Amino acid sequence: MRSELTAVVRAGGLKPTKGDSVFSHAGPVGTWSVEAGCIGMGPAMAREATERMLARGPFDHVMVVGIAGGLDPALPVGALVVPSRVQLHPDGPVRHARPLPSRAAEGGLTTTDGLFSDESIWRPWLEAGFGAVDMEAAGVAEVCESAGVDWSVYRGISDRPDEHIVDEAVFGLSKPDGSADMVAVARYLARHPGRAKTLAHLNRCMGVAARVAAEAAFADLLHSSFS
Repeated sequence: MRSELTAVVRAGGLKPTKGDSVFSHAGPVGTWSVEAGCIGMGPAMAREATERMLARGPFDHVMVVGIAGGLDPALPVGALVVPSRVQLHPDGPVRHARPLPSRAAEGGLTTTDGLFSDESIWRPWLEAGFGAVDMEAAGVAEVCESAGVDWSVYRGISDRPDEHIVDEAVFGLSKPDGSADMVAVARYLARHPGRAKTLAHLNRCMGVAARVAAEAAFADLLHSSFS
């Protein structure tokens, strides 16, 4: 999403790449040359965007950086998740991350194509060791594995289903690229003026989560030399 890209750009000190339809920002980070761009929302968009990005390679490592919903009640807002495995809901193959040497990945992340708020759906995933949920990682992992490129995932927890902050109406306030649909937001607040503080709180949590993930990713780049 655009907000996640903003956190990545700030954490890495990246600069805009003019006239580039694939990567919007780039720059050196330690011994690495980093390029960054948005992949949109959902596994299908993530697969397509990753294919376009890898076609510009070669690349040595792909990072998925941004926010995730927490399933594990032990993960508060702002907690960092770097999973060792990801799996597409409901029955996709388990894909194993290959993180940088400075990072020990652990736990599971499930990727879904929609809202994951029904406890009867997310509870079995939690019991199977998947502590968080996102919408892109499995799609990126699929393309990277097919291309033989190492990948890892950095997610900050922005909300949890047991908090009941994000419902179908709130989920529908985003455009496909993850940016806010301001017309939809205005209509929503006109119908539910008392929810303005809730949306502001969610926005702050998303900002914190994105920053945590981005800063961890760039810290690992700085501590993992490329040769």
